[in-house]
Amino acid sequence: MMKTYWKYFLYIQGITHDLSKFSPAEFFPYAKKFYSGKPLNAEDEIKWKYAWLRHQNKNKHHWEYWVINPNAKEALPMPKKYIIEMICDWRSFSRNWGRKVKDSTLNLTDNIVVHADTRKEIEILTMSKKTRLLRKY
Repeated sequence: MMKTYWKYFLYIQGITHDLSKFSPAEFFPYAKKFYSGKPLNAEDEIKWKYAWLRHQNKNKHHWEYWVINPNAKEALPMPKKYIIEMICDWRSFSRNWGRKVKDSTLNLTDNIVVHADTRKEIEILTMSKKTRLLRKY
């Protein structure tokens, strides 16, 4: 992931990406979910969901951060640096957890609420020759 940040001159973002995961509110639920090796009980599942919600609302590279009204599917435009970070994050997640981010995810399903300008930028970034490397990451 760091290679991609460096390629796009996003040095600070590369260093600070997901720092909120080191807060106790996120760290312990994440550790249990991804590294305990066993299913979460009901209480831990709720803690995980709160941690995930907190994470989305604290990190600008998550599209959920920019949603104003989910019922009306209304969102603010994302700055390009956060769009790049989001795409890198999707790729990194799929690489780390053995899942492939499908083109349908990058083409944005109906569940993803983004501004029309953000949607266009994501399509450009995932399809353009210059940024095709994002598909590798």
